[in-house]
Amino acid sequence: MADFFFADDYRLDESPTRKFYESFLKGLVHKHNNLMGVIQGFSSLILYDDEISDEVRESAQQMQDSSKVASDLNREVLISSGCSRCDRSAVSIGELLTYWTDKANEICGASGVNLQVNARDGLPPVAGDGGKLTDIFTQLIKNAAEGAAEVGGGTVAIDIFPPGEASPGANVDLFIRNSSNPMDAADLEKAFEPFHTTKGAEFFGIGLTTAAVLAGQMGMRLGLRHADSTTTAWLAMPPA
Repeated sequence: MADFFFADDYRLDESPTRKFYESFLKGLVHKHNNLMGVIQGFSSLILYDDEISDEVRESAQQMQDSSKVASDLNREVLISSGCSRCDRSAVSIGELLTYWTDKANEICGASGVNLQVNARDGLPPVAGDGGKLTDIFTQLIKNAAEGAAEVGGGTVAIDIFPPGEASPGANVDLFIRNSSNPMDAADLEKAFEPFHTTKGAEFFGIGLTTAAVLAGQMGMRLGLRHADSTTTAWLAMPPA
């Protein structure tokens, strides 16, 4: 597995400095959301007026849509910066699998790519936060589906293996593979960088950052590699 690039630099420490920046960022997002709420409120009042011109209506709608996107970005930023609570307990992958499969089908279907799921029976519980683990899975599936959609006839495949089958040790291994355009070592490293995206301005560019930070908070290891026109994300989940 040496050809994987691992997001180990995204494991946040527990220093007092980090606590300061957590408080600072939470306060900044709160103030920013208050401003976005005012913008949404006033733009809604403008849109309620049937007498306004089409030009004014279009501008007000753009203002309201942008403020909603900004609020969504604020929520994602808090998670990707490690400001959200992340508890660790015994998590059953088998109990999450039905929801994960439905979510993956929904995301891949919307992107027009085929999905394959291969999960071994009898997977042992892992140590983590079920909600945050689902957040990681969702971000990885979104990234895979978007990458596969850029390739004609692209596919996404999910494999979940018990300890010792895909890698040495006691970890449960999750692999998400997708057809993709070529990526070199520099591209893999940049993939985890916050706000880095090659998919256009409508994307935040923090999906893989979020996955990396959450993985680090739960003591998991997230890696990425590209070979033979396929990009693979590997999440190694320690046993409970």
